[in-house]
Amino acid sequence: MRWLTTRRTLAIGAAALAILTGGLVARGVAGVPSEAVPMPARMATSAAAPSSDAPRQAPSSAPEVVDGVPAEVLVHVVGAVERPGVVRLAVGSRVLDAVESAGGATDEADLARLNLARVLADGEQVVVLRAGEEAPSGSEAPSGPDAGPGTTGGGATLDLNSATAGELEALPEIGPVLAQRIVEHREAYGPFASVDGLLEVSGVGPAVLENLWSGVRV
Repeated sequence: MRWLTTRRTLAIGAAALAILTGGLVARGVAGVPSEAVPMPARMATSAAAPSSDAPRQAPSSAPEVVDGVPAEVLVHVVGAVERPGVVRLAVGSRVLDAVESAGGATDEADLARLNLARVLADGEQVVVLRAGEEAPSGSEAPSGPDAGPGTTGGGATLDLNSATAGELEALPEIGPVLAQRIVEHREAYGPFASVDGLLEVSGVGPAVLENLWSGVRV
């Protein structure tokens, strides 16, 4: 009888131990924190990356303007240069800079007929003549040893930098209003560097300038 009591006690203790052990295991499993799943680096960064389909602004062919003042000039270089065409230069650049930007003069070029030190005006054309080539009407090349900077050599008679408004009125396509504008532009911005500088005067377009080539100089 005593033996049965001892056996029953051991069985009850074993059952209690099993229940206690199971509870501890279940509690331990429930208390383990779950690991966070990291976001792939490619997915995390792709949202912040700029779209490659965003439209790009086309570069402008107009001269750069800083604070309302042109910072560049566009000059058309033709003739005996390696790469004839329109070049973009900083304001204050000279004929030499335009020639170099067009790839430099060829072996046939006669640079002595150019005033390489002349300051360029926006929208003008520089013609680099070949040795023995006749200068076209309205070109950059001087007509003689006394020709000044920017002289066209096309039989020019009236100096734009000294002519009065009354003298300018006598020119073709120039009336009293336009003559006064030319004088006022000269007084405000200084002497014209070339005949092409007239294009900066309001009211003077390419057609008017073409009619003035044979009667003016600087």
